[in-house]
Amino acid sequence: MQSQKGYELIKAEIFKRLGVSMDAYKDSYLQRRIRARMRKLGITDYMEYYRLLKTNKDEFEELLFTIAINVTEFFRDPIVWKTFQNKILPELIDFKKKRGSRSIKIWSAACSTGQEPYSIAMTLYEVLGQNLSGFRVSILATDIDKEALQAAMRGEYPVDAVEKQVPKHMIPKYFDRISEERYRIKPFVKRLVTFRWLNLLSSPYPKGFDVIFIRNVLIYMNREAQEEIFKKLYDSLEDHGYLILGKTETILGNATKLFRLYDLVARVYKKNLEVKGHG
Repeated sequence: MQSQKGYELIKAEIFKRLGVSMDAYKDSYLQRRIRARMRKLGITDYMEYYRLLKTNKDEFEELLFTIAINVTEFFRDPIVWKTFQNKILPELIDFKKKRGSRSIKIWSAACSTGQEPYSIAMTLYEVLGQNLSGFRVSILATDIDKEALQAAMRGEYPVDAVEKQVPKHMIPKYFDRISEERYRIKPFVKRLVTFRWLNLLSSPYPKGFDVIFIRNVLIYMNREAQEEIFKKLYDSLEDHGYLILGKTETILGNATKLFRLYDLVARVYKKNLEVKGHG
């Protein structure tokens, strides 16, 4: 695996295409992903692979998908979902009722193939009931991977994944069995979720959210990129909002001033309102 120059050239192409700075992702992560593609094609030299990328648009797309890949499942890390269902949502609903507000806005950032936003939607139905108690609920689900978003919009999943990950009593409520191999999310669940392409490192962020899930994506990024993202997330959250990270993720550096810990085990944070106008 020679040719550091070849790697640097590939990296430059990736970042030009994603519109982000050269060091936003960790090198160890990028190299693993690039080598996975090279192995598949029987290429052992970075320079040779770089030349292929320059002439083969489809392979470049494949590489970008490989980098953006994000392992996902329904109700990943059950403790997070228990906290969301039993603690965060009741608190949020109470807050909204006191304010006379009827809207709940949630963002699933880096939603991959859709299991997380659909898990959010199912949990909301579990807590609020079929008519959602008169709330206007909207879930925005974004990802950088266009193919993953296409799959998410279809909302079809393998039988074994659904039966392994989704609590038994919820399956008939929220899924239709459409074949021997697949389940499909029911339309009333889909209706709560809007899918949209978004690059966390360079796109403008939407605003006004009560809860933001950003789980198991920051671990691939370096510290500066993470700090930048946390600053933008701070502005995207309402003052009372909740930020939910992946279980191996923590807030680092200057960004620690922006949030205060709400629940360590479930990795939930709230805005630190003393830093309003942080710039």
